[in-house]
Amino acid sequence: MTSLLKRLGFLKILLVLAFALAVSPALAEDLIKEIKDRGVFKVGMAESPPWQSPNPTTGEYEGFNVDLANRVAKILGVKLQIVPATWATLIPGLEAKQYDTVFANLFATPERAVVVDFTEPYSTYGFHIVTNKKKGITSIDALNSPDFTFVGQSGTVEESYPKELFPNAKVRGVVTNDIAAWIGEVASGQADAAFLDPGTLMLLKVRAPALTDRIVVMNTEDQLVKPVGLAYAIRPGDPHFLNFLNTFIRDVVRNGENVKLRDKWFQELAKAK
Repeated sequence: MTSLLKRLGFLKILLVLAFALAVSPALAEDLIKEIKDRGVFKVGMAESPPWQSPNPTTGEYEGFNVDLANRVAKILGVKLQIVPATWATLIPGLEAKQYDTVFANLFATPERAVVVDFTEPYSTYGFHIVTNKKKGITSIDALNSPDFTFVGQSGTVEESYPKELFPNAKVRGVVTNDIAAWIGEVASGQADAAFLDPGTLMLLKVRAPALTDRIVVMNTEDQLVKPVGLAYAIRPGDPHFLNFLNTFIRDVVRNGENVKLRDKWFQELAKAK
């Protein structure tokens, strides 16, 4: 009797495994196969130059992420279709299957990862700390003192981050949309330091070289303050497609193409205005 029960139990396990193997291919859709069968790679994008935005003359999307999306489409052997969205509708559109993935300068945060799968970062967004050149400040740590004043655009992280990370320093917000205005205060010595992201620093070097000649960048790009990864997003549940995108991104990052491409498009943006 015991032997019979054991055989029945073993048979039950085999039936469960057989059922799982039978239904799993149907449940786990292979998005890469679907894209190839369709002949089109659909990518959601929200305007944010120079990462991705419509060309003012042609209306066609261009930028860093457009270039990489075109490379992915070429590898897959299909055409690229960009589906314009807003930042508010970008993730809901992905969930609604309006496109296969989001190629944009998305911050990969734990809150967003609740509803999407993020790729590995293709770039890192964070901040340089810049100081007035004549003041001869040699240490970032030394800035955490009431003897020094940070300046930043009012209501932005450029104002809140110094308060968080340098609680002993003075922080003054400036009501302006002109970055050169508050960075100019550091250059002129009206303030001692400021937070500045690498892309904006690049723009200022092209548009206002006399200003950037009077500031010192205290930390390199591999030592950015408050770093967060920029990544692409897909719907959860497709490990094959996620692995494909991650392999592609690793190759781009390993070869340094992400930095070259980013610099190219920020330089284009600087020249355009």
